[in-house]
Amino acid sequence: MPDPRPRLSTRDLIGPVALFFGALLIAVAATVGPLVGETLRKVPLDTDQTWVSDGSDGTRILDRCSIDAPQARVLEARVQQQRRILAVRPADADVVTLQAGTALNADEYLVDGRPVEAKDECDETTLTALLDRVTLDRRTGAPRGASEVQYDDEKAAVVIGDRQGYTYRLPYGFDPADVTYFDPVTRQTLPMTPAGTETMDGREVVRFTVTVPLTDLGSSGHDPRTVLTRPARWFGTFEGVDPADELTATLQHSAEREFFVDTVTGVIVADRAKIREVFRFAPDLRQRHRSLADFELINLETTLSADRQTLRDGSSYAARRDRPVAVTTRWVPIVAGVLGVAALIGGGWALVRSGRRPDDGPSGAAEDGNTPPAD
Repeated sequence: MPDPRPRLSTRDLIGPVALFFGALLIAVAATVGPLVGETLRKVPLDTDQTWVSDGSDGTRILDRCSIDAPQARVLEARVQQQRRILAVRPADADVVTLQAGTALNADEYLVDGRPVEAKDECDETTLTALLDRVTLDRRTGAPRGASEVQYDDEKAAVVIGDRQGYTYRLPYGFDPADVTYFDPVTRQTLPMTPAGTETMDGREVVRFTVTVPLTDLGSSGHDPRTVLTRPARWFGTFEGVDPADELTATLQHSAEREFFVDTVTGVIVADRAKIREVFRFAPDLRQRHRSLADFELINLETTLSADRQTLRDGSSYAARRDRPVAVTTRWVPIVAGVLGVAALIGGGWALVRSGRRPDDGPSGAAEDGNTPPAD
């Protein structure tokens, strides 16, 4: 017996199929941004960045080899700071740990008006170094749990229980009016003040300024290089002070920092730091001997600026972070939405053209008097 049901042609299927795909594309347009885009905004688990900053002309440093000499010596030098930021464990879908190693090295000294390789003048070319480990919330970029900073590879790291503020990156879509900076050198949380926007290597950035107030680094005892105990004659000549008397001075650190942060991704494209570090005697010692009150021994005086390669790498990294988010949250919804609407319109038009209504069925064949004969 022949099948009494009418057979659907390709033309009959065009309308329903178009409606189905139109609805599917509209659903994609509505959900791909919140579902996929949110994941791409997180701090990536493959973070691996290198920052290089060069010291300014006229940089002055304390000659490390003069510490064991009869008298302190301050020299002009060419310095460079290198920092590597790497994602390490623990890390998962919610958190990532960043380990940042920073070292400031002397490449060259100016001795008697002529440049000399630093290693030829003094074996100790590393001026400062620290290792910072902080676990971040991948979505907000904020510290989560305890972090630690190590200033001396022969001593245990300093544990920071309640760290607040950003150091190596800001969150995606940050609010410039409400961000703070954590300074790993002084272990302080400081306000980041927005100072306008500009374009750096094709990326729009917000320039933030941070003032690190004069801080006594030697009071904590975490870094032996921040305390100097030497005979008075090593520091200089002071009225009323026996040249053989042992005097102790501690390192005082202050800085003016600038950060150029990509407005979309929160990536730090470049930075600049004007640093001044001096050794000063303790307040009670300065009170007992007025000749010591205004004494300062320069340890470091420089302005560090990101080099050209760091700027290029930072802007390129920001662009790579922005591109997939822009595609999934902007272009895919727009294209899927336009195609979805077009498919719905086309599907409706195809149904009208075929003369079939959504409630049409096989019973329509009986209504035209063409009912097949019964057996």
